[in-house]
Amino acid sequence: MESIITIATVLTMYFNAANDVNAPYLYNSDLEDGVIHKIEVYEQKPEGQLCAKMEYRYSYDEQGRLTTREVVRWDEAKKQWVNDFRHTYKYYKNGYNMETSKWDTTLQAYDLPMEVTLYREVAPSVTSVKTYKMNEAKNDMYLVNSLLCMESLDQISDRLLAVN
Repeated sequence: MESIITIATVLTMYFNAANDVNAPYLYNSDLEDGVIHKIEVYEQKPEGQLCAKMEYRYSYDEQGRLTTREVVRWDEAKKQWVNDFRHTYKYYKNGYNMETSKWDTTLQAYDLPMEVTLYREVAPSVTSVKTYKMNEAKNDMYLVNSLLCMESLDQISDRLLAVN
């Protein structure tokens, strides 16, 4: 079983978002050889003015699997993009982990993951999803959510990126 979040999944997510004519957002992508490296999101104000909102930055491994999705936000006061958080994807034989880390402005680096979600295929078309959050007082993680989905890991991965 090999379930991964691929370049094609990210590309599909982008085209679905960009084609929503009723959304107040406009998207500009950095697309090279069918691979999205960056998506800038702009909000169109009622007066027609475009305002930068956020930017997604994507990295892939040599197999074309998504390894990081970094989210930066536009700081209007500084007139620049500022780091917000990052999802890091780690792949295993029967699934993958998605780690979420916040940007530490003091250290100018990402913190240790504050949340980890484990996606594991436990049977054909049955996926276990467990989410752990950091307990900073004890410096360990605790389980906050555990569920079984009656869908394959590939279907869950596709929907996950479409929502985020």
